[in-house]
Amino acid sequence: MKSTVAIAAFAGCASAFMGTAPMPGMQRSSTRSASLPSLRMQSVVGKGKDSMVGDKGFDPLKCATSIEKLRIYREAELKHGRLAMLAAAGWPLSEALDKPLAEQLGMKALLVGTPGGGVDGEALLFAPSVLNGGLDAVSPIFWGGIVLFSFAAELYLTSTKKQAGVRSTLAALGVEDLTGIDLDGDGQVGTPTLLKDDKYMPGNLGFDPLGLFKGTDAEKRTMQMKEINNGRLAMVAITAFAIKEAAIKLPVFPGN
Repeated sequence: MKSTVAIAAFAGCASAFMGTAPMPGMQRSSTRSASLPSLRMQSVVGKGKDSMVGDKGFDPLKCATSIEKLRIYREAELKHGRLAMLAAAGWPLSEALDKPLAEQLGMKALLVGTPGGGVDGEALLFAPSVLNGGLDAVSPIFWGGIVLFSFAAELYLTSTKKQAGVRSTLAALGVEDLTGIDLDGDGQVGTPTLLKDDKYMPGNLGFDPLGLFKGTDAEKRTMQMKEINNGRLAMVAITAFAIKEAAIKLPVFPGN
C-alpha cells in the first residue's frame, strides 16, 4: 500500500511538471495546443534576461518559458524551501525530544517504534512520515490547523495580486490552457501576466522581525542567495531523511 501511494505521488509530481501532455483520447483544439508549453520551447533560465538571484541555468524540462512563469516558480521554490528548512530542523528534533517531552507532559509519544536494533535491543524510534507510518496517530486538530493556515495564506497571497498564490501557479503549469478558465484573475487565459510588470520580489512577504534584510543591494542579494541555497539543500535533506529511514531502518537522530 505504501509503495502504491509513493508511486502515485511520484506520478502526480511528474504530471505537474509535464502537465501539458494530453491524456489518451483527449481532444484539444489546435489554437490551444499551440499556446501550451512544450519541451521544445526555450527556457528563460540562464539566458541573462532576468537578474534573479540563484539562477544557475538549470531547467531541463523547460518549465520557465517566460519571465512571469519564472517568478511564479521562484515563489513556489521559496515556499517549499522555507518549509523544508523547518522540516530539516524539526525532523531530528522530533526524534530527539518527542519521547522525553511526552513523558514530562504525560502524553503519548508519536514516534514510530521498530523492535530491536537499538542499544541493548531497544526499539529504534522514527519520526512519523509517509514512509515510516504513524501519521494516523497525529491529532486531526493539528491537520485541520495546517489546512486552515495554508488556505488563509494562499487566500492572502492571491488577494494582494502581487504574490503568486496557488491559482497563478496552476496557470503557470498550463491548467488555464487545458480548462479555458481564467484561474489567476489576470483577465486572460494562458500564460500568467499577474507578475509581468510588478516590482514585487518573489518570496517577500514583509516578514523580517529581526531586520536582517537590509544594507546595500549587494548585501541583500547575498542574503537572498543564502536563503535559496539553504532552501534547496533542505529540500534535498528531508528527501534523504525519508529515504534513509525507510531503506536502512536507522533514525536520523542517532541517540534513539
